[in-house]
Amino acid sequence: MSRFELQLERERFKAGETVTGSVLVVEGGGSRALGVSLTYNEKTEDFFDVATSIDSGALHEGDLAAGMSFAFELMVPIDALPNYESEHGELYWELDVKSDEAGRDTHERRRIEVEAMPARTER
Repeated sequence: MSRFELQLERERFKAGETVTGSVLVVEGGGSRALGVSLTYNEKTEDFFDVATSIDSGALHEGDLAAGMSFAFELMVPIDALPNYESEHGELYWELDVKSDEAGRDTHERRRIEVEAMPARTER
């Protein structure tokens, strides 16, 4: 099982901005492919769904060794809804680093804050 560290330039983004960062391999191992996705998740006490997912494609194919690093860029959709939390559930954006491995895949996840674009006013 591999282990990763997700390094980001910042943690807050607006709709339409690009999330840039890198994945550092802390512990290597057998892997078919490594990729990153940006997901918008809906979660309540008894429900979970990925409403939107943007995938980087394969950042690397093959086994991973400690010290390897892979840069990525994923654009937050221009019409992205913001993070939201209430007493009944939450909506949130999350980065998910995934190593496709035999058996259970390895994941490293981190939530990010996304703010909606201000509404345009017609003139």
